Amino acid sequence: MNKENLVEVVKTISIRGRFAFGMVCIEQFIKENQLNNNLLNEIIDVLWEFTSSNELDIWEEKINYLIPEHVLSHHTKFISSFDKYLNNKDFKEIYKLYKSLDKTFLIMIKKVLEIGTGNLYGGTGKFSKWTLDPTIDIANLAEFRLVNIPNIEDFKFSSFSENNGWGKKFNREQLL
Repeated sequence: MNKENLVEVVKTISIRGRFAFGMVCIEQFIKENQLNNNLLNEIIDVLWEFTSSNELDIWEEKINYLIPEHVLSHHTKFISSFDKYLNNKDFKEIYKLYKSLDKTFLIMIKKVLEIGTGNLYGGTGKFSKWTLDPTIDIANLAEFRLVNIPNIEDFKFSSFSENNGWGKKFNREQLL
C-alpha cells in the first residue's frame, strides 16, 4: 500500500485500533525472531491492557517503567517513582532485556507507547495526528523488518468515528 493510501486508512481506525495494529506488529516481530522470554511476555501483556482499560491513567503509570529510553537512560539509578509497580531487581531485569533486544524492536515498543499516550490528556481532532504518525512509523518498520506484515485493513473494525476517536474497548483475544 502506498503512503497516501496508508495514511487515509489509518485515519479511519480508532486510537485503540492503531495501538492494536502496533501490538500485532510487535508480536509478529517476536514470533519471527523467536524472542521467547517470560519477562517480554509480561511486558506485552501490560501493553495490551490499553485496548480494554477503563482507567488509562493507571495504565500510563504502569507503562512508564517500560519506556525503552527511560529504562536505558536510568539503568544506573532505580527511579523511586517506578516502585509502585516495579522493584529494583525487576527494573534491572528489564534493563538487561532491553539491552539484548534489537533497536528496531525497541523503536516499535516506543512507537506503540506513543500511540497509547499521544491523546490521553487532549482532544483527538479530526484524526489524531499524535497517534497517526507513530502508527505510520510502525507500518514502515513492519514493512522493513517483518516477513509477514499484519494487514492494517484488519483493524478498521475499530472505527475512529466511535467514542471520540478512541473506538470501543476490546482485548487481544477478540482479534484472534
